[in-house]
Amino acid sequence: MTNRKVFDKHSPTKDEKFFIPLPSDALHYIHHDRISADKLFLYALIIDHYNPDHGYAFPSVERLSVMYGKAPDTTSRHLDDLKAAGLIDFPEKGMYVPLVPQKNEEFYKDNPQAWKNYQTTFKRYEKRKEAAAERMKLWRRENGYSD
Repeated sequence: MTNRKVFDKHSPTKDEKFFIPLPSDALHYIHHDRISADKLFLYALIIDHYNPDHGYAFPSVERLSVMYGKAPDTTSRHLDDLKAAGLIDFPEKGMYVPLVPQKNEEFYKDNPQAWKNYQTTFKRYEKRKEAAAERMKLWRRENGYSD
């Protein structure tokens, strides 16, 4: 392990540090057909640039693309995806309003395909977990460990 400090989850702004916020309630949006982990990062960038005095975030697509690490055209398409998923709104061109994510139940009720995507992903996880448990049992038997 390195000599670097462990991130303080309970006091992220300690020592005058800044961090990019991502609401925990946004995590289930990963199952939406138009959302991916990188788009959630873009959402976090919009939240980070939100100016409550003005009521919106207003970084240019060019500036967002630099921070996001994607081309401006890609960034623009991803902003459209965030809007389609209900995570941001555009009151005017170049102005972004980060919206509070829906809670799990409401999100999946409004997005039945996302619920199906979640169930498919969870079933794959369960199968991999069961297969790993079987491999471990076999390995333990082959190496003289009792069940």
